[in-house]
Parts: sequence; C-alpha cells; structure tokens
Amino acid sequence: MIGSFVGTLVIPLVIAGLARWAAARRRRGLAAGRPVHFRCRLDGRKGRLLVDQRLDGPVFLDRSGNTIALTRGGEPLEATVTTLNRASVEKVGLRYRTPEGQVLQLGLATHDARTLGAWLGEQTAPALARRLPLPTAPPWAVLTLAASLFVGMAAADVALLGTRTTAEVIRVNHDDDSCTVGWDGGSQRTSVDCDMTHSRPGGPIPIVALPWPFLGEAVDTRTTPLVVAVLGGGFGLLGLAGALVVNPLVCARRVRLARRADPAVLPQPASGDQEATEGWPTLKDDLSYAGLAAAARHGDRHRPGPKVTLPRRGSGRTSVSPRGWVLATVLGTGAWYFLILSCAAILDDHFHLGHWRFLVLGTVAIVSLARIGWFALDRSAFCGPVIRAVRSSAGDEAWQPMRYVRLCRDPGEMVLVLFRPEGGNAAAPLFLQPISRSRGYGRRTVGGPAPVGEALVCDTSVGLLICEIDGVRYLPSGRATEAAADLALTRSELRSFAESHVRHPGRSRWP
Repeated sequence: MIGSFVGTLVIPLVIAGLARWAAARRRRGLAAGRPVHFRCRLDGRKGRLLVDQRLDGPVFLDRSGNTIALTRGGEPLEATVTTLNRASVEKVGLRYRTPEGQVLQLGLATHDARTLGAWLGEQTAPALARRLPLPTAPPWAVLTLAASLFVGMAAADVALLGTRTTAEVIRVNHDDDSCTVGWDGGSQRTSVDCDMTHSRPGGPIPIVALPWPFLGEAVDTRTTPLVVAVLGGGFGLLGLAGALVVNPLVCARRVRLARRADPAVLPQPASGDQEATEGWPTLKDDLSYAGLAAAARHGDRHRPGPKVTLPRRGSGRTSVSPRGWVLATVLGTGAWYFLILSCAAILDDHFHLGHWRFLVLGTVAIVSLARIGWFALDRSAFCGPVIRAVRSSAGDEAWQPMRYVRLCRDPGEMVLVLFRPEGGNAAAPLFLQPISRSRGYGRRTVGGPAPVGEALVCDTSVGLLICEIDGVRYLPSGRATEAAADLALTRSELRSFAESHVRHPGRSRWP
C-alpha cells in the first residue's frame, strides 16, 4: 500500500511541483537579466539554449559543440504537446519563425516553452551596462540549501521546545551502539545513541525529550547534535558551492565553447511530403501506412479477446457521452482509492494505530485531496475546447481529412494513427491519438471504428484531436503525440501496439 501510495500520489505531485518551481525560477531569472541556460532540443538535436549577456544573443549549443544563433523579434507559430499521458513531465514542441523566415522546432518543458515563446517574440532590448549577475542557480543547489534550512529548523524546534532531562540507562545495545533509556519514573522509554565506553545499565544519561508530534521519543545530547551539525552544514556548503562556484563555472565554460565553435547553418525548411518523411530516416516498412494497415486488419481477424464493433453512440453522435467523458477526464485519478481508504481507516481503527492514525492517515487524505485537486485543475482546461470541437459543424475549416489506422493493444485501449490523405502506402504517421473506451453493439465487444479508413480530424489546440469516422466522433483519452516532434516515443508506441497484432513467429508475418 505504501509503495502504491508513493508511486501514484506522492511522486507525480513532487515531480510536477519541482518542474513548475524550476521553470518559474528560470522565468524570473530571465526577466531579471540573469544568465539562464535552458535544456532543450532544436530540430531533434539535444543541447542547451544559452541566454547570456556575454553572448550577442540567444545561442543554441548542442552536445557536439556546434552552435546556432537565434534572432529575437520573430513569431512563435504554435506549441504542441509531444509526450503522451505524462502530464507531470510533458514536453512541448514550439515552432518559432525567425525574422529571416526560418522555422525552427524547439523541444522544451511546458512552462519553459511559454517563457521562451514570449521572450523570443519580443524585440531585442538595448543591453544595460552593469555588472554581470550570477546565473540562475540550478534546482539541486536550491534544494540542498532548503534541506539545510529544514535541518536547522528541526534542530531549533527540538532545542527550544524539547524537554531536557536525565534518563536512566535500562539496557545497552552493543549491536547498534544505542541504549534503551527510561524517564518520567519509567513511564517513557526509547532508544538513543550513547557512548558505549561510559554508559552502564542503571547509570544516568542526559537526553532531550522531543516535542509533538514525536512525543515519547528522545535524543542524546552528545552524538545527535554533532550529526545534525554535520548534516545541515554539509547540505548548506554543497548548496552554496553549487550556486556560487560550480554553476557559474559551468555556465562560463558553455559560453566559451559557444564563442569558439563555428556557427552552424540553420536547417532549411522542408515542404510537403518531404517534411512529413524527413524525420524518419530509419523508418521501416512495418511502421509505414501499409505495414500498420496490414497489422490492423490482421489483428481484427485473428487477435484473441473482445472483438471491435461499432460503438453505441452517446449524446451528440459521439462514441461516449460528453458529460461522462468530462467527469472521467476531470476526476479519473487513482487518488480516490487512497482518500476513501484513509477516511475509512480513520473512522475504524483496523490497524490499531490509536491516535496516531489521525496524523498518519490524515496526511494520506490531505495528499490525496491535493492530488485530486491538481488533477482536476490540470484536466479541466481540456474540457471546454473538446466540447466546442464536438459541437462544431463538420464543414468548418478546422476539420481536415486524413487517413487513419486503428490499433488496439488491450481491450478498449485504442489509438488512431493518422496520416496525410495523400502519400501512398509508404507515408509516415503524423499523429497518434488514443481514444476513449466505449461499448460495442454486440455482447463482449468494444466500440471502435473499422481498422482502416478515412476520418475528419479537428485540432482542439490543447494537444487533443477529435476524429469523426462514419458519422461518429471519437473523444480522446489522452494527449496526441506528434510523430515528427518525438520520434523515439512514436516508434515505441507504434511497436507496442503493432506487435500485439502480429502472428506467432512460426507463421507468416502479415496476411
């Protein structure tokens, strides 16, 4: 239970909070004119975008040491979410047109994309003649400083609110170099660190009884203060060294590399089918339109499990009811399980925790509520654009014709692989859009479209695509993945779906 709680609730909240906090610090540093080095991708190449007053302008430095100078004052065209169903660590593909007309694809974290999109679109401001400020400190340095501050506050709390008293040594534990002590006439007992050479059963030992919420625990007055001083001082020195020494040296080294490197040529914009297939230099035939279509048809005939039939239409000619989709999208998190379990355990002390259950299970309930609120707030931004797209007319310009291939990995887990209407059997995928599970017309069937066909596709501008197939509009179950923006993820997703449709290795591969 503890592992599921940490993996489902705590880790996503911590990752999301740290990512947004770090992005906010970089945004404030950029506004203050401090050097900020963004980790990003430029047209598929990994590196860092250097925003530094020691350079003439923003420069992208890739891992090979090549540089590309960017010009401010251009136009951010669009931003597309490129990571599938991972809201806490999602990436955004930002397309930026330079004043010279070059279109670049930047891959960044969500909040960094917003910051850089607005900053690159502004006109270049005149440089101010002032002393160069320190670069924005890395998150790990700030976190170590925060850990040092936390250790110091905890030590101050114990020193100010703890009760100093003299306890009696009851037993000396030679295995872990500790002593079992008792105080308050023997009513309170606990284990503390002690000096094994001078401590004897029945002898006195000075201790500090801890305040709430650790009543009944104690620490010694010799070893523990030394450990706290070393721990807090070590974290503090590490954080200060990272913020004041290591990070400035690393940033200065990147600036020197950018100055010495030969400028690279900006990539030429591609057009038409070349742009669709340029990012797939090693694309095999089984991941093209022909191969995926053959896999989908074969899986429809031979794949075990529930068959796919036409869905039972919800209200408004949709595969599922829009109201039900909104509720499932906004409230569809596993945190409800932990909230109900913790509330039930508080009312019924099944684990025999006594009054401690209010502290332990109350914390679980609070974290669960925070997860539910964060999830609902994050997902509620999708509902309005999706519902408006569902209610719009198919004749609007927002609806574009595309070819699709429907793949099904597990019962009800479907994805529509979308292709250009032209391009033939060798065309590469454009988007991967998972669709919501729906009921089929027959018994023990799942609702879905035919394995191969044509669809009208509407982009909701929030990373979700609405697909209309044979008069039924399929609501999404997650963000769409743009194939050209994240090739590794696209290949991984396609292979995980397509391999479930392949025959046994002893048989022929495709029908």
